[in-house]
Amino acid sequence: MGSDFLALSALADELNSALSGARIDKIVQPEADEIRLFLRAGGRNECLVASCNAGAPRLHLTSERKTNPVTAPGFCMLLRKYLSVSVLEEIGMWRGDRIVFLRFDARTEMRDHATFYLFIEIMNRYSNIVFTDADLVILDAVKHLGFDDGGGHVVLRGVKYAPPEQPKPNFLTAEARERTDAFQGGDLHRHILNSVSGLSGATVSELLLRAGIDADLPRPLNEEEKERLHTLFDALADVTHAPFYSPCIIGREVYPFPYAAAKGERKDLDDIVSAYDALYTAADRELRNKARLKTLTTAVKHLRSRTEKNIAIDRERLAECENMDRYRIMGELVVANIYRIKKGDTVLNCTDYYTGEEREIPLDERLTPSGNSAAYYNRYNKLKRTKEFTEKKLAADLLLLEYVGSLEAELASLPYDAPTAAIEEELEKLGAYKRKKQGGKVRREKAEPPYEYDVNGFTVLKGKNNLQNEELTFRIASSSDVWLHLKNSHGAHVVVLAEGKPVPEDVIARAAEIAAASAGATSEVDYTLRRFVKRRPGGHPGQVIYTDFKTVLARPDHHPELLKK
Repeated sequence: MGSDFLALSALADELNSALSGARIDKIVQPEADEIRLFLRAGGRNECLVASCNAGAPRLHLTSERKTNPVTAPGFCMLLRKYLSVSVLEEIGMWRGDRIVFLRFDARTEMRDHATFYLFIEIMNRYSNIVFTDADLVILDAVKHLGFDDGGGHVVLRGVKYAPPEQPKPNFLTAEARERTDAFQGGDLHRHILNSVSGLSGATVSELLLRAGIDADLPRPLNEEEKERLHTLFDALADVTHAPFYSPCIIGREVYPFPYAAAKGERKDLDDIVSAYDALYTAADRELRNKARLKTLTTAVKHLRSRTEKNIAIDRERLAECENMDRYRIMGELVVANIYRIKKGDTVLNCTDYYTGEEREIPLDERLTPSGNSAAYYNRYNKLKRTKEFTEKKLAADLLLLEYVGSLEAELASLPYDAPTAAIEEELEKLGAYKRKKQGGKVRREKAEPPYEYDVNGFTVLKGKNNLQNEELTFRIASSSDVWLHLKNSHGAHVVVLAEGKPVPEDVIARAAEIAAASAGATSEVDYTLRRFVKRRPGGHPGQVIYTDFKTVLARPDHHPELLKK
């Protein structure tokens, strides 16, 4: 996911039209690599988000809100010091690269006019947010790059800001056209990418398609082909006013107009700012959520690895116990032929009365005949005890592995900003995670309630995690309520509160769709009365067995319209 100069220039143009002259009301920094400017523009309140997150660098207006830290970070405090009640004068592209600048007109403590710049470098993992004065002297940045770190792009307080070195000319310059025209044959697509900057591979493919030129051309460009390319470059110089300008999202990219060369589902939007908001807000939430859950995900991963290793060991031990009866038989044969054994013998040749065949039984010359018999019986008894213990342990480990699968499903479906206390508690009980201790007296948070739906007058409850599934099934639901669960799969417990009334089929069908929502595809859902659901012996929270059930095929549907607020 990334943006080229073409898409960003369209974004900067739209933002400049919408926000030029806007006044700054508030500045916050909800994430270490993200700032938000709240502005008053044309009688509207707007929120401009700028992020240099490596996975989703972005700059756009948004209606999404985030929780701010109790104490503002230093960079945020610096911006507040200089930009509070300032005016955003201009938004534009900086020197033909993927850098958007915001120019502010502010007032100093002496009430003098002052100019400040905020540079948003949208370059994937090299992205940054840099704040400078009118002379481009860096006041601070989200990421600091020293003389040895930035590859010539130094970002330190007191250093004059200079964009990353770009060895290729921007595609709009005369030099870029000369380089393009110098093509002598071969891979034209690669030649353009290597010769000019500002165009992504997808954009170059689209330009060649629109110009009717093959990407692999065995000869130099003729004058007509050069002219067609130049005409397209000219049209892209002011893409927002081009007749074909029509912002859209295709796959996981934002484009200023529909690319015939791009693959994926297309979604058209009114403006490119909305396109960036729709795509990158969702991508940012996904990335933040993944980073937030990384510690828990790693703990569950290690727990799975450990459990699978224990199961393998259990099965190896049971395999060793498979032949334990041979030691009992050998002990019996030693006793039956004890009169033939002399001290010091190393082997007993006798007839196995179980099979009628001759057998050779090894003996320990250091032991007496009865001692050899006792040794074989002891080995048999030890393997017998090991088998009994290991069978129970294997059953427990298999239950744990199934439980780990439910934890993985919980984490995979956990919404952004949803609390993780329940999963942390589950992992802590399993010894897979240790929660940080907080100093002082901490009030225990109230347990989060289950999802509650109103389906044709019936209350339908859906658990959010294993602990809540346990609570919902065995404490909230009564014996006559209808209980639903995905067939042979991990998922939430769903209960229809019957309150003594018969539950109609359409209500069960809706409840089954809610239960199947986590599956992501049409699935089988079992349902039965709560009285037929029991805790699995030796199981973990949420693990149950049930009987007297029926099965219905349900398509996944969260039914947000039925969810009670």
